[in-house]
Amino acid sequence: MTETDSKTVPAARHERPGWVAIAFIGICVLTAIALYLAGVRKVHRPSLRPAIAVLPFTAVNAGADAERFGSSLATQLTRALRNAGELRVADGAADVLVLGNVESAAGHLLVTTRLIRTANRYQLWSHTYQLDPREDTAPLAQTIATAVRAELHIRPDR
Repeated sequence: MTETDSKTVPAARHERPGWVAIAFIGICVLTAIALYLAGVRKVHRPSLRPAIAVLPFTAVNAGADAERFGSSLATQLTRALRNAGELRVADGAADVLVLGNVESAAGHLLVTTRLIRTANRYQLWSHTYQLDPREDTAPLAQTIATAVRAELHIRPDR
């Protein structure tokens, strides 16, 4: 062997560390991607469905009948809103509140309903309904639920 032959052998050995470095970097990149994707799955994403709470309807200058009517209406309205698949009806913290008053006026009940965004206390919607105190609360609850869903751009029940 000549001196030039012995010098070319170590040069071939220097090519391997380049491939090892590339393989190592590739493994590091794949590990980083895997860790990132595993972490993304663990991130808590809040529900996109808005939470709504129906507070008891307050009887204003009205007797016990109006108070019972308001309580029954709130229960029926909660039930009607639970049927909307894109809404979550919450007992506690909510994105939107439904508030209402029941007043007695000339033998009729005036039911005022308001929809309030809790983040900024902005009133989104309000409407007053007049009805006979002997009427069932279910149809009125359905009417209010439909109006609330429309205001929140929630698709109707199927």
